[in-house]
Amino acid sequence: MSFKDKKQEAVSIMTGWLSHENELGKAPAKIEVAGEFDYDDNHYYILKFKKNIFSKWQLGVCGFDENGEECGHTFSEFEPYDPKTAQESCIAIIEYMKEYWKSRFRAELERRGVTEEEYETMTEEEWQAKGAEADEKEQEAGIGGRQGFVLLETPEFDFEQMISELKTTWGMEIEDYELENGNLVFEYENNLMAVSLMETPIPDGEAEYFAQANYMWKEAVETTKKHQAHLVVFTISREGNPIEAACNFTVLVSSCLSQKSVLGIYTTGTVFEPAFYQKGADAMKKGELPVPIWVYVGLGRNEKGNMGYTYGMEAFGKSEMEILESEHSLEQIQAFLFYVAEYVIKENMIFRDGETISFSSEQKLKITKSEAVNVQGESLKIWY
Repeated sequence: MSFKDKKQEAVSIMTGWLSHENELGKAPAKIEVAGEFDYDDNHYYILKFKKNIFSKWQLGVCGFDENGEECGHTFSEFEPYDPKTAQESCIAIIEYMKEYWKSRFRAELERRGVTEEEYETMTEEEWQAKGAEADEKEQEAGIGGRQGFVLLETPEFDFEQMISELKTTWGMEIEDYELENGNLVFEYENNLMAVSLMETPIPDGEAEYFAQANYMWKEAVETTKKHQAHLVVFTISREGNPIEAACNFTVLVSSCLSQKSVLGIYTTGTVFEPAFYQKGADAMKKGELPVPIWVYVGLGRNEKGNMGYTYGMEAFGKSEMEILESEHSLEQIQAFLFYVAEYVIKENMIFRDGETISFSSEQKLKITKSEAVNVQGESLKIWY
């Protein structure tokens, strides 16, 4: 099939890409091919599109390899379409996408413990075996499990109400479960889940201490001090899937929050306000990952500039991240770290010392790995 036959397919592919909820979220009002060119043995179409009929034209690109297959470079940075610079801008996008796919490939090599040289000589069976071995190691390391605590003002909790909420709100119908002496245990789609009522506060003022970290909830410490009991909430994915475990944990906690005695949720290095946690949980109904309730982002400043760090990435088998000596505002640092955390979790990325990270064709941020400043062990420093 000649490349001339691919114009309409390019429009269709770009329309599908733009319709994704993380992009325009709908088909563009107008889209058309504005040009085409060859680059690195692939053939590319320059596309221009409008979000609505009154919008200005924006630029996108879609390419096909020598076999006429889409080559993985369909993308747009939603920059204005300029016919004078369109091809140059598309090439910059293509180079960015090539680096993105290289990073994905390197991340999977790292996860499986395989060098690029070894990969070149491996059979498909050997590659799959390395993947299974990596999955098993992650499961043995506890990745795929999630635990946290729901703080209660009184040692009372209605498990049957929670089970009902799981069904009506989340569609999680529990047919076979064990409920005895304040302990609920059940299996759901190859996941083990448990909720246990402990009729005492969390010992040693631990929850009150970590509640101090929640700079978004002024009453966090004062409210946490009122708890006289707590629920231990535990989930584990038998397939070692940390995202699945985190989603199920969030659903379990969310199904507890309508009960009057709930004061807060102690997890991920802080205590969350119930309303804030519920808002995060509700985002899952739209297909979004509720990263702000999965990963805590700490903020601070010193004489060298502003800084931020993550706490909670290790639960997904990833390194914690830090930004140091930055000229960006604390709000910008917080938003950036949440964005990167979501990207790393969703795309299963692994960054190495000396690499760069970019979220546009013009941006390149250096990454270094060394002893952490704000968390234990080593962290990835992103020079943002």
